[in-house]
Amino acid sequence: MFDEFKVQLTTFDWNGVSGLSNILMVILTALLLLGLRQGANNIKESSLSRDADILRWAMAEMDLLKPAIRLITDAHKKHAYCDCSNGHVIQSNYFWNQEELNAAQEVSVKLQRIGYMALHNLISRNHFMNVWGPMYLSTWYALEPWVKHKRLDLEEPLAIEDGAYSRIYFEQFAIFCELNMPIVLINNERKRFNIPLLQPQKKTKQRFSFLKIKNNKEKLDI
Repeated sequence: MFDEFKVQLTTFDWNGVSGLSNILMVILTALLLLGLRQGANNIKESSLSRDADILRWAMAEMDLLKPAIRLITDAHKKHAYCDCSNGHVIQSNYFWNQEELNAAQEVSVKLQRIGYMALHNLISRNHFMNVWGPMYLSTWYALEPWVKHKRLDLEEPLAIEDGAYSRIYFEQFAIFCELNMPIVLINNERKRFNIPLLQPQKKTKQRFSFLKIKNNKEKLDI
């Protein structure tokens, strides 16, 4: 029955098989690329959703801090935290009451966290600056004397470039806002606190390398 059944490989068209395999490889490659593209889109959407959630959290934190920030800025307008007219020294007169000091501690801790997240791109620094930049700056202007005395109490230098550590990210992000916000908005906030206005030609971009910590010795007071 099978005597007449013969396979003639010599007449088999291997070129056709090669063509079919090439077409199959093209289809598989297209499916692979489509899958990679879909995966990349899913990762991008997930990242955007995460960023939006963190940004909403930061904005909610700022909303909750508004009463404490108003308390601090009003206190600063009445009288700065200290009477250090010629530089911050430990032997100074302090003018804020306990409620204002508690508000300063609460606000500085939370803005330290937000500043860290913004500077390290855990939240969109530009989006946050566009919405909350003026309030962030006004809070820093009001709390700067308090922060400087906190550094004195912790036996740190006063300036970041000299090795100060306490509330470093709070100050860094304030500097970022000064470097990137419109100068009109910056000077509006500085006018409120009788701080010398910035000149347009002096508002230049600069690197943050000078903000690196040079002294890791610290007394922790979270």
